[in-house]
Amino acid sequence: MTSEPSAPLRERIDALEEEQTERVARAHTAVAAAQDRVYWLDRWGLDLNALMRRRGASQGRAALRVLRDVCRLAIRAKRGAAKLPRGLGTAGASAEDTDAPPPLAPMTAVESFSRSISPEPLRSAPVTDLLYERLSPEDVAEVERRAGERLGDVDGAERRRFLLHLGVHHGVPGVLECTGLTQDMPPQEVHAMARGPLATGGSTYYADLVVDALGSAGSPITEGMRWLDFGCSSARVVRVLAAAYPACEWHGCDPIPDAIEWAGEHIDGVSFARSPETPPLPYEDERFDCVYAISIWSHFAAPAALAWLREVRRVLRPGGTLVMSTHGYQTIAHDHRTDRRDDAQLHEVRSALWEEGFWYRPEFGEAGDHGVANPEWGTAFLTPEWLLARATPAWRVNAFAPGRVEDNQDLYVLERR
Repeated sequence: MTSEPSAPLRERIDALEEEQTERVARAHTAVAAAQDRVYWLDRWGLDLNALMRRRGASQGRAALRVLRDVCRLAIRAKRGAAKLPRGLGTAGASAEDTDAPPPLAPMTAVESFSRSISPEPLRSAPVTDLLYERLSPEDVAEVERRAGERLGDVDGAERRRFLLHLGVHHGVPGVLECTGLTQDMPPQEVHAMARGPLATGGSTYYADLVVDALGSAGSPITEGMRWLDFGCSSARVVRVLAAAYPACEWHGCDPIPDAIEWAGEHIDGVSFARSPETPPLPYEDERFDCVYAISIWSHFAAPAALAWLREVRRVLRPGGTLVMSTHGYQTIAHDHRTDRRDDAQLHEVRSALWEEGFWYRPEFGEAGDHGVANPEWGTAFLTPEWLLARATPAWRVNAFAPGRVEDNQDLYVLERR
C-alpha cells in the first residue's frame, strides 16, 4: 500500500505545482505578446534591429533592464516568502520530518549577465557609402519625400542605409538604376532572414560588416576577386555586394532548397548552388579569395564546426580570408538584455563556456530549420579560446571583434595558411 506524503512534503508538492502552473501561464502570455509585437512591426514596416541601433536606444534599453531586474527581484522575493513550507529548514523541525525534502534555497538577488567590456561597433559603412554616392541629389530628395516621418532623427550611415532601402522599396527609378539593387523579395513561404521595407534589396548593414572586416584586417576588395557567401539563404547579403562590386565574381550556397532556388531565379550577377549538410562543397580546391559566413558557426555542433572549417579552408586559396561570426560571451549579455533566453539557460551556457569553451543544443527539433533536420545543426556558443586552439596554425587570426555583429555575435577574420 502506498502511504500518503507527509504534510511538509505535500505542501512542497503543492507549491511546485502552483509554480509550474504560473510558469506555463507566463509562457503563454509571453508567446501571445511576442506574436502581437511581430504582427504590428510587420504591419508598420518597422525593422526592430535598426530602431534599436538608433541614437539614444542604448540608454533606453539600460533603463528598461534596471526596471526589469528590480521587478524580477521583487516578484521572486514575494514568491519565495509565500511558498516557503512551514517547518522546513528550521531548528524546530520534528524527528518525523527527517524524510522530508531539503529546505528551499534562500532567495538571492537577480543574477547579472552584464559585462564591463563593451562590444566593438561597426566603424565604417563602405558598401552603403559606395552605393549612396551613386545617387543624385534629386534621387535623395525623392526618397526623403516618400519616406516622410519614417526617417525620424536617424543620421549618419544608418540614415544612408534607410534611404537606400526605402528608395528600392518605393521603386524610385534613379535609385534602382544607379545602385543596381533590385526590388525582388522572397515571398512568405520562402526562407528569408529579414522582411519589410527596410530589408528591401538586401542587407547593406551586413555587406558593410563583411567589407569593413576585410579592410580592418588589411585585405581590401580588388577587381576580379572570387567570393563565396557560405550559408547565403535567399541572398540578402551577396545581392548587395554583387551590386556594389560587379567586377568581382560572386557565389552563394545554402542547404535550404526554397531559399537557394528563389535566389537563383531572381538575383543576377551571382552563381548559386545548393550545398550539402555535410562536406564537401561543390567547388574545386583553392577556388575562392574570400568566404564569409554570417551566423553559420553559431549553429554547428562541435564536430560539424571543425569539419566545415577544414572544408572552407580547402576551397580557399593560400592567403585567402574567412569572415565568420559566432555566439560567445557577448551573446549571453545580449540574450539576457533582450529576454531571449531565461536566466537558468544563460547560466548553463556561461558555465559550459568557462569549463569547456563550447555549448550546443539541437534546438530546432525533429522538424528542423526550414527543411534542414540535422542533429549537428542547432544553436552553438563558443569562446575564442576554443576556436583558436583548433584553428591555428592552419589559420592565422587577422582580426577579432567581440559583439561586433549587432552588439551580439563575435566577428573573426581568419587567413588561410
